[in-house]
Amino acid sequence: MSIDQLRKKAKTALLDGKYKQALTFFDELHEAEPGDLRTHVKLAELREKTGDTAAAIKDYIAIANAYAEQGFVVQAIAINKIILRLDENRTEVKERLKKLSSERGDDWAITTVSPANDLKAMDISGKDRAKLSFERMPLLSGLSGDELESFMDSLELREVPAHEYIYRRGEIGDHLYLIGMGSVGLEAAIVSGENRIYSRLGEGDFFGEHAFMSRSEHHDEAIAETETSVLMINRETFDSWVEKHPAIQSTVEEFYRKRVLARILAITPVFEGVPPGARLALSEKFQLKSFTGGETVVKEGEAGDTFYLIRSGHVAVSTCGMGGEGEQIALGKMGEGAFFGEVSLLTDKPRTATVTADGDLELMELTRDDFNDIVAIHPSVLKVVEAYQKQRVQATIKTLMRSKPK
Repeated sequence: MSIDQLRKKAKTALLDGKYKQALTFFDELHEAEPGDLRTHVKLAELREKTGDTAAAIKDYIAIANAYAEQGFVVQAIAINKIILRLDENRTEVKERLKKLSSERGDDWAITTVSPANDLKAMDISGKDRAKLSFERMPLLSGLSGDELESFMDSLELREVPAHEYIYRRGEIGDHLYLIGMGSVGLEAAIVSGENRIYSRLGEGDFFGEHAFMSRSEHHDEAIAETETSVLMINRETFDSWVEKHPAIQSTVEEFYRKRVLARILAITPVFEGVPPGARLALSEKFQLKSFTGGETVVKEGEAGDTFYLIRSGHVAVSTCGMGGEGEQIALGKMGEGAFFGEVSLLTDKPRTATVTADGDLELMELTRDDFNDIVAIHPSVLKVVEAYQKQRVQATIKTLMRSKPK
């Protein structure tokens, strides 16, 4: 039987809940490819499921040591947490991690990416290290020895079944999450109200930083796309950690800024026709603008050659009516992911409405030239903006007609 056939049979047995049969197949796969850590992890899980705890612990220890030796720190910590769940006295992996971190220092945690198939046989500790262009795990750099041990002890392991939500929209963000094993999808609600995945994360990545850093509710949702082990960092641990290593907070904030852009570009209808992989590159053309409550963003009647996406906060939209004079007539409010300024951009005419910040506001500003550059590559963007512009003109006319004195 070929490896591919064996892998298919193993997966089928696992999905059918035939754990003993799956165990046999995964054991054969492990013998055929002993360096495949993902297969070894699944074998250990099946030993645990079928009641052979001693053999499961033995496998987990071998796996954790392999991850640690290769510098895949988060994965090693996650496996160590599983070992301690099965037997709290088996601390050898924790001691090994502590020793390695002290010996190798900052050069130890080489990557946030799990070992790929083409890396399995590499001698990570030797000359092949230079071939790896991966960044070191930013959240763990600088931690070694007793500090790393204390940090590991403070982490809480949560094992999440496939397709189960790790957190939902509206829940308070009181933890930062690290993916030890598995994969996670981050979902945001688009204009239609449906959820859309805007980012897929793998082993070594962290998430939940927006609500955690702002001490607020989650505005997105995190779902385990496969069986996933996450390491949870509580606020007390994080704050004490940042006090000793201030650069950690900057790292988390930088990831937050990048992820916010990915989220906004995913939920705005403007970029629905743009492939997900191309959206983030477009964000480089935007400039971030901030306003406080009551500030005017654009004023009716003024010239305009910029287009705006709402990154966070809300705006109030109003007009003086057909003649451009008189009291302001409210046209509505818009929030995260919405856009405005398209009329002047498309028609080269003055602004047709006044837009005011309704509280603290962050906008992503796009110039006419950059908008045209995007449209040249992604024509669907222009079609969406034109369609919304026509809808808004019609909605404005209806509002003005209703507001006319009888």
